[in-house]
Amino acid sequence: MTSRVVIESNEIPPRERESILASTVVANLETSQHSIAESALPRYAVVIATYNRGARIVPVVASMLRSEISDFEFVIVDQSPHDETRRALEPFLGDPRIRYVHCDIAGTSRARNRGFELTTAPIIAITDDDCIVPPDWLSRLAAPFKMHPEIGVVYCNVEPAPCSEPGHTPQIRFPETRLIRSLRDLRPSQPLWMGAGMAIRRSILTDVQGFDEMLGPGCAFSACEDNDIAWRGLVRGWWICENADATVVHDGFRTLEQLRAHGMRDFYGIGGTLAKYLKTGHLRIAAMAIPLLFRFGAVAPMKDLLNGRPPQGLRRPYMLARGFFDGLRAPLNRTTGHYRPPLAKRGTASIRSVRP
Repeated sequence: MTSRVVIESNEIPPRERESILASTVVANLETSQHSIAESALPRYAVVIATYNRGARIVPVVASMLRSEISDFEFVIVDQSPHDETRRALEPFLGDPRIRYVHCDIAGTSRARNRGFELTTAPIIAITDDDCIVPPDWLSRLAAPFKMHPEIGVVYCNVEPAPCSEPGHTPQIRFPETRLIRSLRDLRPSQPLWMGAGMAIRRSILTDVQGFDEMLGPGCAFSACEDNDIAWRGLVRGWWICENADATVVHDGFRTLEQLRAHGMRDFYGIGGTLAKYLKTGHLRIAAMAIPLLFRFGAVAPMKDLLNGRPPQGLRRPYMLARGFFDGLRAPLNRTTGHYRPPLAKRGTASIRSVRP
């Protein structure tokens, strides 16, 4: 829309009238350009953090580019110490939607936060570097945001890729779509959500200030960062959606040996994350540690004994308790709900970006 300026010649000298008209034309041009730029902004962003994935990252990128929605920006934050992942991605970097970034400081939460900073879209989708997304994933995942402006975080189903070997692939399936509007809607024994399939409304990031960079793989408490960001939003009045209509396929198979190692890592991180909610007085979240301790510290060993097997997995409840204890001792910023990093680890990441 242009502005109409009326200037009476007998009130303003000619040179000043010319200056006013020139300023008005410039202002109108800037406004028009700003409106065009706003309309050209993508509706969605996709952020993937990756570490030492190499050519195995190709399937998730290729599947994302087959999306039935083309209106998205795509940031890949690579924290690998080598350039194998970047070289594997070179055939895709000609796509103007893709931005590859190398970040020297490790940690999934740090990588995702860098991805947030480098995007502009109001809805940010997140998946892992070992997933495959169907063409309708982005549209289905983001659908709840349109229906409820109160929703801050959406999670979707994470299905395992087929595998016949002994082991397990982390997964989750929601029986139905469910809204969590307050702490009262949290179920004490509900499964933890998975960051392999989630989306975040950008406006919630102002409230929660992104992922806690002390949580998640590569960080002090190496799990549960994907739940913590939603819990912090929930205590600030944002809603959470368990979206049963969207699904990603997770190619994250773990052998039994890997499962034991990851289990101890994850349970330590879960304990450390839940401890912060005891410290801040949000007992309904902190109490989620109790059914986990009971299930893996009592029920599972008892089943093993009844079936004539020696108890397995007893280190998981031990690591949960240990993480909880260490979390209680860790310094916490009560305003943001983030753990304070050790002084030696504070600093700014060195970021190198590759654009087409």
